[in-house]
Amino acid sequence: MSYRRILAIGDIHGNFRKFLTLWRQLAFDGTREIAIFLGDYTDRGPESREVMSWVMEHFHRQGFVFLRGNHDEMMLAALLGVEKGFWIQNGGDTTCESLRGREDLNAFLMQWAKTVQQMPLYLEIEQDGQTYWFMHGGFVPGVPLAEQEEETILWDRDFAEADAYDGKEVVTVGHTIVRYIYHDRQIEPETEDALSQPMILDGGRRILLDTGGFLAGGRISAVDVLTKQVWQSDPMPELGGW
Repeated sequence: MSYRRILAIGDIHGNFRKFLTLWRQLAFDGTREIAIFLGDYTDRGPESREVMSWVMEHFHRQGFVFLRGNHDEMMLAALLGVEKGFWIQNGGDTTCESLRGREDLNAFLMQWAKTVQQMPLYLEIEQDGQTYWFMHGGFVPGVPLAEQEEETILWDRDFAEADAYDGKEVVTVGHTIVRYIYHDRQIEPETEDALSQPMILDGGRRILLDTGGFLAGGRISAVDVLTKQVWQSDPMPELGGW
C-alpha cells in the first residue's frame, strides 16, 4: 500500500487534552494514511487514564500503529510485579493518581497490560524506494533492525544525540527530549520556540520527535515523514509537569 501520509506522533506522557489539540489538526484518514505512535503514553502528565482508554479504543483500528516505549515497558513490569518502585520513581506516581477511584481498575489494568504486550518495538515501511524506520529510543547503526536489542530500541539516546547520522533510512524516534539536546550541547537556539520543535536532521533522515509534552510549555508533535510537515499541540502550560 502506498500511503498518502505517514504520520509519526511523539511521546504523549499522560497529557490527553494536550494530545487532542494535536490530533484534531491531523484530520487522519486510516483508509489512506498510517499513524505511528512512538510510545510513552503514560506517566509524568495528569491524564494517563484517558490516554490509556484512547489507545485501547483505537488499537485495532485501520491505520493505527502503537509502538512500545520505555515507560510502557516499565509500567508493564510493575503490573507483572517486577520493579514497581523504579516505575513509580519515574513518573508512575502520576499514573497511579490518575487511576485512583476507578471501580474496574483491575480489569482496566489487565487490559492495558495485554495491550502493551501486543505493541511492537519498531516498524519498517518501504515506499517509493525509501525505507522508513520508527522506534521509541534508538538503534545501533550497522546492525539490522530485527537484530537490535530490545533495551537499545526502548532506551537508547546515542542515536538522538549523535553529531550526525549517515544511514540511508529515514529514522524517527521519540524518548530524547529536544530541549535537552540543546542544553547538553550548550547550543543556543535561534528562538526559544525551537526548544519545543522537532529536530529534523541530516537531510531529513533523522527525526527527533519528543518535544517535551509533559513539560510546562512543551508540546506533543507529529510529522509526516514523507513531506516533513510538522503539527504540534497547544502548549497548555497548566497541564503536565514533573
